[in-house]
Amino acid sequence: MSGAHTRRWTIVAALAVAFALALTLAACGGETDEGGEAATGDGAPKQGGTLTLSYLTEPSSLDPAIAWNVIDWQIEHEIFEGFLRYAAKPGDEGNVLEPCLATEVPSVANGGISEDGLVYTFHLREGVKFQPPVDREVTATDFKYSFERMMSEPRAPATSFYMGVVGAEEFMAGEADEISGFKAVDDYTVEITLASPDLSFLNALTMEFCDVVPQEWVEQWGKEINRNPLGTGRFMFDHWTPGQEIVLKRNPNYWEEGKPYLDEINYVLSFNPSTALLKLQEGEVDALGDGLPPSDIVRMQDDPQWKDYVYTQPLIAIMYLWLNDGMPPYDNPKVREAIAWAVDRDNLVKLQAGQAEALYQFYPPGMPGHVEGKQYYGYDPEKAKALLAEAGYPDGFETMIYTDNVDPNPKLMQSVQADLKVIGIDAELKTMGNNAFYNQQGTPNTLCMGSFSWWMDFPDPSDWIGPLFSKASAVPGGMNSSFWWSQELEDAYVEAQAMTDPEARIAAYSAMQDIIAADTAYAPLFSPVQTTMCSKNVGGFYLHPVYQIDPGSYWRL
Repeated sequence: MSGAHTRRWTIVAALAVAFALALTLAACGGETDEGGEAATGDGAPKQGGTLTLSYLTEPSSLDPAIAWNVIDWQIEHEIFEGFLRYAAKPGDEGNVLEPCLATEVPSVANGGISEDGLVYTFHLREGVKFQPPVDREVTATDFKYSFERMMSEPRAPATSFYMGVVGAEEFMAGEADEISGFKAVDDYTVEITLASPDLSFLNALTMEFCDVVPQEWVEQWGKEINRNPLGTGRFMFDHWTPGQEIVLKRNPNYWEEGKPYLDEINYVLSFNPSTALLKLQEGEVDALGDGLPPSDIVRMQDDPQWKDYVYTQPLIAIMYLWLNDGMPPYDNPKVREAIAWAVDRDNLVKLQAGQAEALYQFYPPGMPGHVEGKQYYGYDPEKAKALLAEAGYPDGFETMIYTDNVDPNPKLMQSVQADLKVIGIDAELKTMGNNAFYNQQGTPNTLCMGSFSWWMDFPDPSDWIGPLFSKASAVPGGMNSSFWWSQELEDAYVEAQAMTDPEARIAAYSAMQDIIAADTAYAPLFSPVQTTMCSKNVGGFYLHPVYQIDPGSYWRL
């Protein structure tokens, strides 16, 4: 996994925003049919076996209330579930919400959403059980407990998504014992009331933060719950050997007949991408969680033996430089702007074998609000030097630049380091382990400048502004590593989020880029492309537009 970042996105159907995700798929162990699903030679899934996925790093946590990292969510997706999920399909079909522990996706037409857009009603499947050893039925009370636990957890980073639920503010402030707008009406009915309409609310509820957990299990493990997860998902947690592996076993209580196909998933946590590729070719690894190393992409795509096992999809995501507004000289907007003009983004794309697109605005392609051709910055070292002089640093300054240790991030930041040197900024590069980097970038007055990636939870700009720029995000443990905040932006965000006209809402979010650019809250670098491989032992492999690698849908050949 590369730097700490999220990675999920989906179509917000209520927004009526046209969104097409280009997805290039190769067959893995067979051909891709017209529906887009890869299949084995005989087209039939098979039961049993172990799937091994490789990662260099390990999760920061497996507590769904607080974990917000790529590998965290990929593992949690197999262990936990919530009201809804996304169809197990590649491409646009995988962007469709479908029922999971709820019996249907709420809508105005089926009575699940009130006419005014304020009340959401979820009816739960009966007979769904938590995994052993809890072994009891899930009820609406479990959902209420899980939601309020997440909202009260001191390190929960995503509470801003759910502050629109009636009573959430009072609960978070310690003025109420419960969130009044989240009700367990009876054992199988949950009712959620919002203070104002929110066209992205269903998508926010589908994130892992709202997955259901059993209270008695949480209380049994206390602070150690982050390494002892238990939910209702396809696989149950078996063990975690730090620095080596996490193993999941098939859930005997799983409610969906015939699923999953595999008996076991083994997440190997010690292989760098180059080693992982060799292990895949030797049959010891079945899929590359961190993706193909950039230096090997063209070679593997041209290899007659392996080209059919290479999968590529563009990501609605961004890599950027955060510039800590709370630490001089980055509290000076001119310094931040100078850095944004100093970086050669085209070179960063070249270093990744073209598996990226240079980005000069704050929304990536595919995100509603992105403006095609819009450029707030460019590559102009002379302009950058002039801005530094205006800021009071005509001779530059010495500083630090931080990144994690996952390929290709160190190489990319070496390029940025060289670009900054040209304009007089002497930046010492410090590479950190992923989890240490993840934690420290969210700690105020600790790291001055560094790389960060943001992979969309869902393609609505509220998932961009809220976590990265809102007042709620500029706190310890949040995702706003620049710790920059603007009252003007906050007011615009609150106003747009309550809009019910989809087009006007997106236009308002698009205009927020002007506010962010005026102060250079961070320096956008590029939008990445995901390229990975599976082995010849995997059936049904595909890349999912939301979950990316989806092992619960694969089988062994």
